[in-house]
Amino acid sequence: MKPVRATACSNIALVKYWGKRTGVPAELNLPAVGSLSMTLDALRTETELCPASADAFWLDGQLVADEQATKVWRHLDRMWSAAGGKGSRPRAEVRSVNHFPTAAGLASSASGFAALTMAAAGAFEADLSAQALSSLARQGSGSAARSIFGGFVRLDRGEAADGSDCRARPIAGADHWPLALLVVQTTAGRKPLGSTSGMEQCRETSPYYPAWVGTSEADLDAAESALLARDLLALGRVVEHSCFKMHACMMATDPPILYWNPTTVAAVQAVWQARAEGEPGFVTIDAGPHVKVLCERARAEALRERLAAVPGVRDVLVATPGPDATVGPLPEASA
Repeated sequence: MKPVRATACSNIALVKYWGKRTGVPAELNLPAVGSLSMTLDALRTETELCPASADAFWLDGQLVADEQATKVWRHLDRMWSAAGGKGSRPRAEVRSVNHFPTAAGLASSASGFAALTMAAAGAFEADLSAQALSSLARQGSGSAARSIFGGFVRLDRGEAADGSDCRARPIAGADHWPLALLVVQTTAGRKPLGSTSGMEQCRETSPYYPAWVGTSEADLDAAESALLARDLLALGRVVEHSCFKMHACMMATDPPILYWNPTTVAAVQAVWQARAEGEPGFVTIDAGPHVKVLCERARAEALRERLAAVPGVRDVLVATPGPDATVGPLPEASA
């Protein structure tokens, strides 16, 4: 086992992932719908993996020993098996740092499990393709499958019970189109309900859930076509439609799920007002309170200033399409 450091960027789904497939092994973590995302250069996770006498997981400088740590060890076991390891997995120390808020609706699990997957592959010297790494990352976190790749990525739902056709694939590189995504932070701290619990609650009780699943594929195809054609208006319409369908599905859950706060709504209204005044940007919101705004890079600063002035907004980060996940030796290990 080699000491390594991996880096992966978060991603934001422009066409949303919400819900898990039923009737298949839960450990495969197969999505009920496909998704299309943009990997973000400004939101990244760095993960170091080293041999140790006992397993220890550190996140943002804090020792973690709860269910989150259990998921990490389960994923390392999975990676050890995929690497062809024999017997028990070597004990390890994992040190992971998110260079953005954790568990706040900014897809920290996507970059986190993508970085962990890359680190484990490097540490265990696994000879695995990027596609195989993506499939393994998905089993840690559904959106992590997309963070293995940079640029713009589509994750297909697939139909096979073993998940073999549930694949993430890059559809355009980071240099395809000078877009930006503004991340409008509307509060601090963790969100009150995790995505996994929210998805299950939504599937079980929302009358809109079947319609959400049934209309997803058309949205994906429309978004991919608009992206490849660099048609911001067409892409933006799909982005907003997918976002608000997902949240409508959540709000119709029993009891209702509402991740927004008043600043979330104010930020959305500010984007729509800016668009009416000739500054086009398009809204998307994950399972959290923060607003993301897709726009042309040349217009990002003007929109950033406008959104930063919205009462309650804590910060506005400008991100652009980011790179593939990477792994290499720790500096001290290579010295």
